[in-house]
Amino acid sequence: MPRPAEYENLIKTKAFDVVAPTPAAIAGFLRNAADYKATAEALEPERHLQVFTLAYEGYFQVVQAVLEFYEVRTKEAGRNLAIQRVSTSLGVSSQEFAFITKAHERRNGTSYISPFPPVSKAEAALMLSIVTKYLPVAHVLTGTP
Repeated sequence: MPRPAEYENLIKTKAFDVVAPTPAAIAGFLRNAADYKATAEALEPERHLQVFTLAYEGYFQVVQAVLEFYEVRTKEAGRNLAIQRVSTSLGVSSQEFAFITKAHERRNGTSYISPFPPVSKAEAALMLSIVTKYLPVAHVLTGTP
């Protein structure tokens, strides 16, 4: 499977490492994404923070599946670069990309700096709609049923 030039460039700059494929990893990541999505959908509508967080983590599992498909892992650049590169590969719109970037910043701020800022119902719904939209795209891209 030829890797797109953008991934090759990230390998050359040492932002990504080439890795051997792990059997069944792509399907596993996509299954995890579907599980996060299903759990978020099953929550009470007023659980905005939990829906948002589960949907974000589901989207990141999609990102991991695509990285596995191209047989790369991030190095020091980490999650942010992975999200940026894969979002472009999936055809994420600029508006969705801006939201995903904001979601990532919120997640990192919560993990490393301060408590999670309030999440609105609209933000939770948008993050859930993004994982819902791009999970099937990742299945097609990776050729994983």
